[in-house]
Amino acid sequence: MHFGINCEVALHDLRKPQSSLVALAGQLTNRSLGAPITNYVLNLLQQHGDNVEENYYYHSFTKEQRKVKASTTFLRDSEGHVIGCICINYCIDMLCAAQETLTSLIDFGPAPDNEDEHYGNNVSELVAHILETVLGRGGVILSQMDRNAKLRVVKELEQRGLFLVKGSVELVAERLGISKYTLYTYIDEIKQEEQQIV
Repeated sequence: MHFGINCEVALHDLRKPQSSLVALAGQLTNRSLGAPITNYVLNLLQQHGDNVEENYYYHSFTKEQRKVKASTTFLRDSEGHVIGCICINYCIDMLCAAQETLTSLIDFGPAPDNEDEHYGNNVSELVAHILETVLGRGGVILSQMDRNAKLRVVKELEQRGLFLVKGSVELVAERLGISKYTLYTYIDEIKQEEQQIV
């Protein structure tokens, strides 16, 4: 069959609902030719008669509790009377399992506090990204930064672990317009403050 073993197509002659199944491709529901029409279709015919809608998309379960996505298309004679229907039943168990797997893989859980991860090619890109993030968040303009403002920036950079990266001190010092020795002084001052707090 076009949709594989999980699909079944049934043709019903509704002029004899007690043995309506006249053609069947696939064995999803394990029925045989001559089986009666389903209660679902009977209910639709009882409610709507010849005015029943052409297509219904719904879900049901087989006797083995396999979940099925089904559709029923009604067939009419030249006078518009319903005389049959074609039903397509597709088992979606594997699709549901795949959906659950994909959902678990792409689920991030609670929103993280950290910013988006940045993938740089070198230290310069890493420093530039972190520094721009820190400066941008505070709306800081480099040319207007005094010592205290620079100290606050350095403190956040240190908290983010930037200075664990070799070569970052020189790059940060250059961006802040200070010598690397001044930057080391800032870092030492920050660490001394942290020790006093502890």
